[in-house]
Amino acid sequence: MQDGTHTFVYVHLIWATANREKTLSPVLRKVLFPSLKQSATAKGIQVVNINGADDHIHALIKLMPVQQVLEVVKQLKSISENWLNESKFLNLPFDWEAGYAAYSVSPSTIDKSVDYLNWQEEYHKTRTLDEELAVFNKMVIQSI
Repeated sequence: MQDGTHTFVYVHLIWATANREKTLSPVLRKVLFPSLKQSATAKGIQVVNINGADDHIHALIKLMPVQQVLEVVKQLKSISENWLNESKFLNLPFDWEAGYAAYSVSPSTIDKSVDYLNWQEEYHKTRTLDEELAVFNKMVIQSI
């Protein structure tokens, strides 16, 4: 590489509310997601797109060479959890489930991934998060 380092590492992240509680209403998500994206950007996390459903969030991120998936997830969960608890939109304290899912995304399919995230509300009218994760895991296993 004559012009320096070029990295294109995209990751589709998914994390859920504690006990899969359906606490993220559509109105709340409309306020939370822009705030999370803005705060993440301020911390050097490139959020390409973010969306979700009542009990989980999807985020498509572009990782920088010095970033680790686990640390980025921890920061995104912390930012959003703090925001949810400090904003007082919810009556009870908010917490995320301990785990998360992370799937690599080819730069050539970024547009499809963005579209998929945009479609989350419609998708989850008929499918649960567990059903969605089963489809993702099946695709990963088939590609190995």
